[in-house]
Order: sequence, then C-alpha cells, then structure tokens
Amino acid sequence: MVTPLAPRPRSLDRSAQAGFSLAETMVVLTIIGIMLSMAVPNFVRIGRRDTVETAAYDLQRTLSLARQKAISRRADYRLTLDAGARTYQVERRVNGAWVPDPAETYSWSERVDALINVGGSSSNYDIELEPQGTVAAGDAPALIRFANAYGDTVTVSLVRTGRLRVSSTTS
Repeated sequence: MVTPLAPRPRSLDRSAQAGFSLAETMVVLTIIGIMLSMAVPNFVRIGRRDTVETAAYDLQRTLSLARQKAISRRADYRLTLDAGARTYQVERRVNGAWVPDPAETYSWSERVDALINVGGSSSNYDIELEPQGTVAAGDAPALIRFANAYGDTVTVSLVRTGRLRVSSTTS
C-alpha cells in the first residue's frame, strides 16, 4: 500500500513566495546608486557647456541670417553687440540710417561672458555686412568668444569673405 506524502509546508514552497528578498533589493539599489553617482557629474558638466554653446550657435545663426539678407536685399546690414547687457541686434541701412531688421533684440545667458574683438579692436562692437555678403574691411576678422566660469569656451569667428566658424574648447 502506498502512503500519501504529507503536504510540504508553505514556507518551503518557493512558488508561494512573491517578490524579492531584502538582500536582493539592497544589492540592486546599491548598484543603481553607484551608477548614478558616476553619471550625475557628467550631466552637470554637459549642462554648463551647453549654455556656452547655445550662446555661440545662436549668434552664428543670427549672423548667417543677416548675411543672407544683405545679399538678397542688396543692402548693408550690421550686427551690434552689447557685452554689458549681453545682447545683440541686427540692423539694415535705410537712407543712411540704421534701422532694426527684425525689430528684435537677442540675448545670451547671464552665466556666459563674451570677449568681443572686431577688426582687431576690443572697443568696436559693430560688424558690418556688405551687399555682397562680405564683412566690411575695418570689421574683419570678428571674433566673439563666449566663456563660462568653468573654463568652457566657444568662439565664433567671421572673416572678410563672410565665412563663419564656431570652435570650442572645454576644460
């Protein structure tokens, strides 16, 4: 005769247990914590550098648009920079006077400083674009260097032919 087996206690039956043990959970959380501690400084560094790059690429796009307008409308254009206010504006010459075109003032982050050198002078903040798309002889080359307090630097350079270039250095 066959004796029936006694049922197994529920505590020994793995299928009746649900979830993870405290030790397994702690190991996973420790691994996640270590990975985050390595990743967060990189995210912060990227955010700081991104602010400087944004300022430079916004200026590059604005200069490029002003150059395109100068060529298409056969008119003199200029970009006027104000380092103290951290702003710049595009203007078109109409009957000898400079008129905003568009009537908008652009700005860059207060966490970014700019060093401006136009035509070899650090006191000239106007870059004039001629109807052919070239930069006025006295305004070339134009170098606008954006930098933050952490040593990240992006330079926008504009040469006599109207060629724009953006270069960056990070620390």
